Amino acid sequence: MILIFFGFTAGCTSMKVTNEPVPEILQADKVCIIEHDDTRESFKTTIKEWLREQGITPDVYPQGTPEDICEWTLEYEGRWSWVVGLYLADAKIVAYRDGSEAGRVWLDVGKWDGYKWEKGKVRIYKLLDMLSGKVDHYELAR
Repeated sequence: MILIFFGFTAGCTSMKVTNEPVPEILQADKVCIIEHDDTRESFKTTIKEWLREQGITPDVYPQGTPEDICEWTLEYEGRWSWVVGLYLADAKIVAYRDGSEAGRVWLDVGKWDGYKWEKGKVRIYKLLDMLSGKVDHYELAR
């Protein structure tokens, strides 16, 4: 019985990460961000902050704006979940260059994953570091 329980919960604990980096984005002077209305404002604010730290000017456009609005464009989506507390459970950022997808990063955290309590801002920074090729994997906290 115990083995069945652990076997069942093991499927809920995995963190899935997709990383298709686009290091060239770090050479951009400006990156446009297309808002996602159903995602918390803090996700967009964190992207803007990260871009500024890289010396890149962020420019924000409303949801539904075409991806070719700028040479470099980011679309994002985040979903927060609740299990004893609020955590960023699913996050996706897609980079476009001249309207064509150039790279993507996606994180899906299992409901019972011990790393789910990582702050949303930290998680978004890690994803942007992966997308830009600054790191090649999602580093877990110790």
